[in-house]
Amino acid sequence: MEQEKEFYEKLKEVNARIDSLSSPVVEQAKVSSSHSGYLFLFVIVAIMFSALLYIGVETTGFVTFSESVSSSEQESFSVFSSKEVQISTDLDNINSMMLSGTVYGEGKAAVFLVTPEKNYLAYYFEGDATRGVNFTNMCYDTCHLENLGQDNTLLFDLEGMRVDIDKITYLYSRLIDFDLEPRTIEIDYNKEPAKVIDIRLTNRELADYTVLLYIDGPLSSSFSWQGSLIHMTPEESEKTVPITVKLPSNLPKGEYTHKITARYVPPGTYDFVGESPVAESFVVVVNN
Repeated sequence: MEQEKEFYEKLKEVNARIDSLSSPVVEQAKVSSSHSGYLFLFVIVAIMFSALLYIGVETTGFVTFSESVSSSEQESFSVFSSKEVQISTDLDNINSMMLSGTVYGEGKAAVFLVTPEKNYLAYYFEGDATRGVNFTNMCYDTCHLENLGQDNTLLFDLEGMRVDIDKITYLYSRLIDFDLEPRTIEIDYNKEPAKVIDIRLTNRELADYTVLLYIDGPLSSSFSWQGSLIHMTPEESEKTVPITVKLPSNLPKGEYTHKITARYVPPGTYDFVGESPVAESFVVVVNN
């Protein structure tokens, strides 16, 4: 997509601007405000990337999207000469790898991610770093990767330089795919003024996530269920939520439509406010 291309170009530009900072480690306090500005810019671009991961609703009630998940491996090590270093992570289907650390010396340093197809540049520095130059979340060509495995190789190409790696950050897109069934339920008020309806929340990709379940409609106070936060685990392909409906007496003639919504809640943010993917079912109370 064109938006993704623009994002990756922007991310490379941010990396280049961060890399251009040549202030020594001992003078880091003097440029802290500048570093904060670059960090803020990187966070904004990362948010743009997360927004691109949402795929949207294909049909009413059925939602497929992906969620960006990060993991930082505190793999501290130093490399003094050109060599290969083995790295690993517990994450699957990695889409991005970023390096943080410090470069020392005067000359040239390049770090590549080695794959069977090609070597991807993760970090590059050329110049004077005798007193040390920090770098954070660098990923020139490793900002976006396809199906990177858990075990990988970094190739250090060094000329008069030493590189200290403090942290390796990985990102991957976890697919979340959920649905509410059945799509539509009809209640005949004259036959069943009270009943229990079963709503099934499906977990098509066997992911770990939480949804907020709620009901909107003219008779929503007549609907009750146990708990509004529904948590799905990778072991659960579906979960049934029984909803008790006790309709009021002397209900005027007509049809009353209610919408049952399962709204995805980002991890650790149960007070989340804003747009997020939803799946929907509808209950129609008919009094003819």
